[in-house]
This record gives sequence, C-alpha cells and structure tokens, in this order.
Amino acid sequence: MQEKTTMIKKIKHRYDYMGIKNKTLLQVFVVVIFFMLIFIGMFLFIFTKKIESDNVTYSRQLLQNANKRLENYFDEIASIANEANYNYYLQNYLIAEKDNAEGYSNLTNAKSMQDYEMSSKVFNSSLNSRTDVTSLMIFGKKSLLLHKSIYEFWSVVQDYDSYPWYQKAIETPNTSVITGPMRHEFLKDNTEQTISLSRRISSYEDGSFLGVILIDLNLNKIAEIFESFYANGEGALCILNDQGQIVYPMNYDKVTPQLLEKLNSSAKDNFIARIDQEEYQVVAATFEKADWKVLSITSTGKLKESMYDTLGIVIAAIVLVMVILGVALSRILKGVVNPILRLKGHIDLADEGHLTERAEVLNHNETGALSKSFNKMLDRIENLMGEVVNEQEEKRKYELQALQAQINPHFLYNTLDSIIWMAEAKNSDVVPMTEALAKLFRISLNKGNEFIRIEDEMEHVRNYLVIQSMRYTDKFTYHIEIKDEVRYCKTIKLIVQPIVENSIYHGIKKKRGKGRIDILAYREKEKLCIRIQDDGNGMNEETCRAILTKDSKFENSSGSGIGVKNVNERIQLYFGKEYGLRYTSVLGEGTTAELVLPVIEETIG
Repeated sequence: MQEKTTMIKKIKHRYDYMGIKNKTLLQVFVVVIFFMLIFIGMFLFIFTKKIESDNVTYSRQLLQNANKRLENYFDEIASIANEANYNYYLQNYLIAEKDNAEGYSNLTNAKSMQDYEMSSKVFNSSLNSRTDVTSLMIFGKKSLLLHKSIYEFWSVVQDYDSYPWYQKAIETPNTSVITGPMRHEFLKDNTEQTISLSRRISSYEDGSFLGVILIDLNLNKIAEIFESFYANGEGALCILNDQGQIVYPMNYDKVTPQLLEKLNSSAKDNFIARIDQEEYQVVAATFEKADWKVLSITSTGKLKESMYDTLGIVIAAIVLVMVILGVALSRILKGVVNPILRLKGHIDLADEGHLTERAEVLNHNETGALSKSFNKMLDRIENLMGEVVNEQEEKRKYELQALQAQINPHFLYNTLDSIIWMAEAKNSDVVPMTEALAKLFRISLNKGNEFIRIEDEMEHVRNYLVIQSMRYTDKFTYHIEIKDEVRYCKTIKLIVQPIVENSIYHGIKKKRGKGRIDILAYREKEKLCIRIQDDGNGMNEETCRAILTKDSKFENSSGSGIGVKNVNERIQLYFGKEYGLRYTSVLGEGTTAELVLPVIEETIG
C-alpha cells in the first residue's frame, strides 16, 4: 500500500512539473484514448450484433432452401405412394384380399395373380432407378400383400395395424405420413435406421379403406441435399423429429440435452448455445410435412475472427489518426504556449529586478496584447524611476505616480499562472481572463494621462474583479453602477481598484461563505462620490481610524503595489484636504469606503 502511495506521489510530482505543451498533449491523448475505448466498445457491440444478424439471415435463407429441397424430395416419394390409390390392378387385388375370408393366402385365381403381377411391374419400374428406397410394402386389411425390399423378412408380418406409422396413415387420408428414424423388427439383417413414408390406400370407387403403402428410405438422399450446404465446413445442418431424436446426421455430437432444452424453451428461432466449451449460433426452422426441426449450427469462432480482423484495421486507423493528431496538435500548441512561456520568462526577469529586458511581440492576439502591455508597463516604470531621481523637489508626487503605475510581478505572475492552468485544462474562461488582464494594463497606462473618465476607471475595476472572481471562484459577487451624470466626469486614475482590493483581501477573503461588493458612482451637489461597500468581516472603530495612517497594516499588503493610504494622499495632493477617502465599518457586518472627489467635466490642460 505504501509503495502504491509513493508511486502515485511520484507520478503526481512529474505531472505537476511537466511543461505546458507536454501536459496539454498528455491530457488530449488521455481524452482521445478514453473516447477511443468507448468507440471500440461500441464498435465491438454493434459489429458483433451485425455479424450475428447477418449470419442469422443467411442461416434462415439456407434453411429455407434446404426445406424446399426436402419438400421436393418427399413429394417425389409421395407420388410413388400415391400411385397405389390410382393403380387399377392394385385396387382389384386389395379389394379381393379384403373380400376373401382367408386373406392373401387364398388369392390363387388367375385374375388375382394377374393383378398381382401387373401391380408388381408398376412399382418395380418406379423403384429400379432409385438407390434411396430400401423397402416398399403394401399392407391390406388382413395381411402383407406386396413387398420389395433389400432385406429378407423374418416371418409373416402380424399385428402390423398396431404400428404408429400404420395408425397415422389411416387417420390422415389423402396425406403422406413421414416417420422415423426407425428400424423394422420384421426385416432380417436390417441394421440401419430409415425414414418411412406411409399413406392410406382408399378405393377410388367409394373411398373405403383398402390398405396402407409403406416406403422406407435410407439417408443417402438427405445427406446429398444437406452436404451441399456449408461445404466449407463452417457449419452444419441437422434434423430433429418431434420427439427430439436426431434424424440426420445420426449420432451428431453437437445436439446436446442443453441445446434441446434451450431449443424448446426459446421463443425465438435463433440463440447462442455453448457446446464443448465453444459457442455456437443455432437457427431453427420447421419442416411442416414431417413436424421436424431443421437446425443450422455454426461456430461463432469464425464470426469472431472476421470481427477481430476488422477491429485490427479500425485500431490501426485510429492509431494513425492519433499520430497525425499528435503532430498537428504539437505544432498548434507550440504557437499558443511558446509566447506565454517567453512572456513568463520576462516576468521572472522583471521579478528579479531586470527591468531593461522587453518581451518580443510576435502576434496580435491576447498574448501579443499582453506582451505589449507588459513592455509598456516596464517603460513606464523606468520613466517613473528616472523622474523620481531627476525631480527630487516633487519626490513625493512622483513616488506616488510610480506606485500607481506599478503592477507587482507577483500579481501578474499569479494571474498568468491561472491563465496557463486554464489553457491546459481547455477552460473557456481563459479568454475572458486574458482579455481582462490586457485591458487592466491598457487602462492603467491610459496613454500616459493622469486623468481618466469615471466609466474607464470603473472598467478598470471591473477587469480587476473579473480576474479575482475567476481566481477565487464562488467567493464573492459584485455589482457596479454609474449614474449618467458622472459617467463622463474625470478624476485621477487607479483610485478605486486599491479600495476594492482591500475589501477582497481584508473583508471578503476572511469571511466564511460568499461575499458581495457593491460599487456606486454618483453626484452629490458639487461633489463626485464613489462608494465601495462590502459585507465582509468589517473592522472595529480603532482599526477604522488607523487605516489611513502611515503605519497601517493595510499598506501594500495585497501585493498590488498601491496602498489605501496612498489613494487618500494622492486625492488630497491633487484636489485638497476637503476631498479624500472615508471609512465606516461595523465589525462582523461589513465596511463602506467612500471616495469624495470634485466634479471635473472638462479635461485638465
């Protein structure tokens, strides 16, 4: 267990320190492989069902053809049996046997002998050319009258009227009865099972019962018919009678008790049966003339081989697509990630104090705009630093200007880190966050102008809140409202964002649950007011009074580089002591900060 935990930690450590490009490629391939496995699973399921369905359809067609040929075959045999109902000589002979008190043994008159000879000739002519007929017997009402067989008789056949084939023939006039397999006890040396076709012989004059004709058939013709199907050895056909006995082929080992049970219990004409640890697909059809079941039994192994061959082709195609996708994605990611990595490198240099290095702008998208803003920020920082050195007399003023223009690399680093993380995760919020950061820099620079419109100042705050709300998901909500009468008024820039930042870090962030920040810009007589209200932890009176002092703990605590006290001093430096920043707060309920500014409707020249 400990080794498993250690291995997981190592994998996680490697993943955490993996480059953006490789991490993104890994994530994409994990997703692709996941969906590929789903696709393969669905493919296997659908393709298996399709192959099984096609095989069932093929087997049904094959069974239909086999049944048709069986039907034609038995119709041929039935036509021989039916001859007994229309043969003049045989009819006379059977009537004489019926009317003679002693039956067949006393039919010795010339007329009866002539009828016998003529009947024998007719049937001999029908049977001489057939190798599938092993016996032909005609039973009168009292005795066996005529027989042609490859076997000898043991003795005179008695009680033949008790045999099922005889009873069925009597009960179903005008129809041939097919029974078997069977072996007649009265035939000498008869070791093979035969199929019997019996038919009632009725008088063509009055329809009275005269006897039964019985024709025994070997399985040669049925074998000839069935062996023409599945000649490739991929399956086999077999016949079962209504008792579940195998008619053909005899001793077929695939017909197990389990198969018979499933055949009898299945409501469908097809099912999968397991025989000798191998799966077989069984399709059944009924041969109506004999109440037989004709089965098509095929091994699913051949079907699976076909499926696996196709699956191999599909997997090879998927692997090829993945390789092409990997190469294409690598090139795409190179164009997306490399500019971010280069910019991050310049930020790291700036964090170490190397402010002379500039980021190379290679494109005109969000990363290009970010690089431009970063370069402008560094230019501004350098200019402000020079002004501080050269203008000792206005040191305080230029120091505050440097503070207002500086964006701490830690804030930028954290924001870019969030952007990189979102890009790796393919989070759709990466674009809004990048745009917000770029706009934040653009507005903060304001083309070098110190004064800014109220609506632009609020846009600057909104972009800041967009970034922070994405970094601190579900921690707070915000609402910004600008009254129309102050929308185009001007004031010094970057005075609202530090107050909002202070609300987040010292009010909302320390609060349990979700907070809210409301910002309202409005006019009150000749003064322009901006109220920032939060429902954070709030402050006691002592902290509220000390917040604008020199030693306030809120000064530069958040990493923005612009403190609350500096905002108040800048306002008073530009506009006088009657303006500035006011705080009111209730501990545990929230804080309200209000910026009081003069109404400036025209640009300062």
